[in-house]
Amino acid sequence: MTALRSLRLKKNADRRLKAGHLWLYSNEIDIAATPLKDFAPGEQAVVEAANGKAMGVAYVNAHSLICARLVSRDAGTVLDRSLLVHRLNQALSLRQRLFAKPFYRLVHGEGDLLPGW
Repeated sequence: MTALRSLRLKKNADRRLKAGHLWLYSNEIDIAATPLKDFAPGEQAVVEAANGKAMGVAYVNAHSLICARLVSRDAGTVLDRSLLVHRLNQALSLRQRLFAKPFYRLVHGEGDLLPGW
């Protein structure tokens, strides 16, 4: 597998991620270090703080105000089919434990670590 490109944040733009948020806004990206226009929609990237410290893995859409959505805080995570199936199974298992009947929304985006779904 090819190494993922980096998506570098501006100084102090990592505060929201550290507080638990999963979205990155386009005005938080250091476009001098990592120009957003160079990313294809849906491309995966390692999110880095301004000091270069990896903060996780996200997928990128440079054509949106929310230009990246963090999928994992582990920079080594591979965003692939098995991760998606695992997260869907976790969401289903939780709903089955909480509700007596299967009348529920299966995925709650960020709450199930599936941002954008």
